[in-house]
Amino acid sequence: MTEKKSVVEPVRWGVLGCARIANNWVAPAIVATPSAQLWAVASRAPDRAQEMARRFGAQKAYGAYEQLLADPDVEAVYIPLPNHLHKPWAIAALRAGKHVLCEKPIALNAAEAREMQAVAQETGNLLVEAFMYRYSPLMRQALQIVRAGELGELRAIHSAFTFVLPDDPRNVRLQADMGGGALYDVGCYAIHVQRLFAGREPVSTYARCLWSEQYGVDLNCAGLLDFGQGLVGSLHAGFDTPGNTFFRLLGTKGSLEGPDGFSPRERPGVLVLNRAGLTRRLTVPQANAYEQEVRDFSEAVRGAHPLLYGNESLDANMRVIDACYASAKSGQAVTVS
Repeated sequence: MTEKKSVVEPVRWGVLGCARIANNWVAPAIVATPSAQLWAVASRAPDRAQEMARRFGAQKAYGAYEQLLADPDVEAVYIPLPNHLHKPWAIAALRAGKHVLCEKPIALNAAEAREMQAVAQETGNLLVEAFMYRYSPLMRQALQIVRAGELGELRAIHSAFTFVLPDDPRNVRLQADMGGGALYDVGCYAIHVQRLFAGREPVSTYARCLWSEQYGVDLNCAGLLDFGQGLVGSLHAGFDTPGNTFFRLLGTKGSLEGPDGFSPRERPGVLVLNRAGLTRRLTVPQANAYEQEVRDFSEAVRGAHPLLYGNESLDANMRVIDACYASAKSGQAVTVS
């Protein structure tokens, strides 16, 4: 077998912070992607940056984020920092001339997301929200089935993302001033996948949250999204129930379900398609969605092709999250504006 080679010169990446997702998933994806090279790692704890750099063969390790952004060799920056730091460091990276892949949620509200997108447009640099699941072969096939009209007109979308979060006050997911909470952390996925399948934005939402008295964040959230034209969505996000990701689509001609989640990592994906009373179980070959995301971003940086999801408005998902929180606090349905 011949060695796989990149069709473009590898993009030199820097990573701000040594978060678990960076160590376990995104840094390995950068290393494994021919069109990318892990060039630098930065952490406010210099020993952690040095350890991560050694582990993945990065050329540089910095003890401050500013030092990495000042490195002229770094072309793209991945930001896995706590949610409240997404806006300031994404803007700083963009203004330093870097392209930015930023973890979800892109910001703490829609106004922040619009400010970030405005800076990206001003500087001409790429800014992408890291919803890696949409690059998986399973999601690509599910979208193809929907777009081909095999389900007819969509009438209902159900989605969920839940897991049990240990009671640890040091966890950023439980810290309100850092943008903690289930809706921000995993509800953003449940909302995003519905918008992706619907192909349009919801007009209103009605949500209920279970709030932690100790931490002041939502531990569980359920919501209804009204997409208009006869399409509704229901979503569930939580830190207090075991589970995984899940979606189910109901249309006028059939249904489609992803029983094992949006992007299973250790096994082939499964889709269950029901049409005219006949059920088919479709097995989708696996591919690393993080690697697909890094590849798409890197090749777009080099101008090999446009971003796969480059037309998405970065404030769109945040507007729905804003409306869900407003509804949960008011007890009323809220227009998505």
